[in-house]
Amino acid sequence: MEADVRRSITGILYTASGEGRAGGAKSSFVSFDKDTRLVDNLLLPERLPAWLSPADLDHFVAQFERSGFRGPINWYRNLDRNWAITPFLDGAKIAQPTIFATGSLDGVLKMAAAEYDALETNCTRLVGKHLIPGAGHWIQQERPTEINELLTRFLTEQVTTGAMT
Repeated sequence: MEADVRRSITGILYTASGEGRAGGAKSSFVSFDKDTRLVDNLLLPERLPAWLSPADLDHFVAQFERSGFRGPINWYRNLDRNWAITPFLDGAKIAQPTIFATGSLDGVLKMAAAEYDALETNCTRLVGKHLIPGAGHWIQQERPTEINELLTRFLTEQVTTGAMT
């Protein structure tokens, strides 16, 4: 990934986006033949999508050129260990007022379908469950107006009803 950070970041962002996933391509940075490299399975757009400005991409690239990919990748490498050291959280419920939003084309939605279906059970004060049509994994970039409206409405309702106190 670090051999061409710009290509890697562009591919990761686009492959998980609504536009990348809507094309029906089989490529994914989550699921691919293990005899290939992750970077060889990324989709690259002909031009940047409207939600990804050249300035934003430059910023992301500069940060990963400075820090590398080891830290973020280690988070995924450590998933099993995280589960092993937090068994007391198995079956825990989220009691705070909660809103959930995801893109209808987010690959994580498919991987975590059971968890998505159980949100009402696992978040005892779930006040919103929103599926953003056509959006992928990066909903805050892909659909900023919709997400900001959802968050503003949620926070306003919580303050008005006193639920956040």
